[in-house]
Amino acid sequence: MRQVILLIVGVIVGATAGISVTNTLRQRDAYPRGLMDVMQHHYVSLHNDVRRGHCELSAQHLDVLRILAGEIGDAVYGEDIPDSSFREFNTRLVDALNAPNSTECKALAAQSQKIGAVCDDCHRQYR
Repeated sequence: MRQVILLIVGVIVGATAGISVTNTLRQRDAYPRGLMDVMQHHYVSLHNDVRRGHCELSAQHLDVLRILAGEIGDAVYGEDIPDSSFREFNTRLVDALNAPNSTECKALAAQSQKIGAVCDDCHRQYR
C-alpha cells in the first residue's frame, strides 16, 4: 500500500514539474513567436490588398513591417551576435521592404512576392 501511495505522489510531482518546465520554455519563446505572428498578419494583409486590387492602405502594412524587421535580431538572438546567414536574410528582408513605395498594385505585387520569398528562405533554414 505504501508503494502505491509513493508511486501516485511521484507521478503527481513529476507531472507538476513537467508542466512548470513546459510553461517556462513556452514563455522564453513568446517574444520571437509574437513578433513573427504580427509580421505574418501584416504581410498577409498586404498580400490580400494586392490580390484584391485595393492598395491604398498597403503603405501602412509596409511601414509596420519595416519597424518590426528591425526587431527580429533582438527577438531571436537577444544580446548574442546573430550568425552571418541570419544577418544576410535580415538584410535581404530590409532591402525588400525598403524598395520604392508605390500605391500601384503592380509594383506592390512584385514587392510582396520579394518579401514573401525572403521570409520563406529564412524560415526554410531556421525552422
